[in-house]
Amino acid sequence: MTLDGADRTGKLPAGGRTQAERRRSSDRRMIKAAMQLIAEKGVAGTSLAEIGIAAGYSRGLPAERFGTKLGLMEAVIDSMEAWFARHAPMAVGDSRGLAAVLARADAHVEGALRSPIATTVLYSLSLDSIQVFPELRRRAVALNDSFRAGFALHLREARQAGEIPASVDCDVAAALIVSLLRGIFMQWLTDRGHTDLAAVRPQLIMFITHALAGAPPAARTINRRARQRRPSGEHE
Repeated sequence: MTLDGADRTGKLPAGGRTQAERRRSSDRRMIKAAMQLIAEKGVAGTSLAEIGIAAGYSRGLPAERFGTKLGLMEAVIDSMEAWFARHAPMAVGDSRGLAAVLARADAHVEGALRSPIATTVLYSLSLDSIQVFPELRRRAVALNDSFRAGFALHLREARQAGEIPASVDCDVAAALIVSLLRGIFMQWLTDRGHTDLAAVRPQLIMFITHALAGAPPAARTINRRARQRRPSGEHE
């Protein structure tokens, strides 16, 4: 057998695929089956045995391949992270600053529209990491950090270019944008008949643009009062 998977006669194994290729293919099928089941039943309601059967393999293959349920859930997160890592740069392209912020926000919406099952799984894993599956909390936190970091980078570019006020705290603004996206996606996932994500999409971009353009007088008044207010332990 040579490094490219062929034997000494130059022929590939039966089926024309190497063992490594077959393994990658079966891993992808199990991850896809896991996502489908998690979207339907949640993390707690999904077993490794069910995933193996749904993928067309034995009940024991997921445990053999990934070790534990946590191992498979982390592989699911790896798969989603890899997808976004490929597609976000393509969506942003050569854009910088505010244009890149908006392109990144739109990429999140595009990803949800293209892969509603993956979006459901992402939020199921995030929510379950709080209590049901706390072993996933580290990965959920890291995922949130990566989303915020992407926005914060472009917000700093925008601030340096004078596209947004110098007073904008880019880390806080990034957290607010991610929170806005998460809130919209949660509404979309829980009340599909009432939240039209495709219709929300252009309004979302306008909302972020206006929010970053500068605080209107009413917002400045509220912020000033908040800074002046001191905890008193009594209701005003």
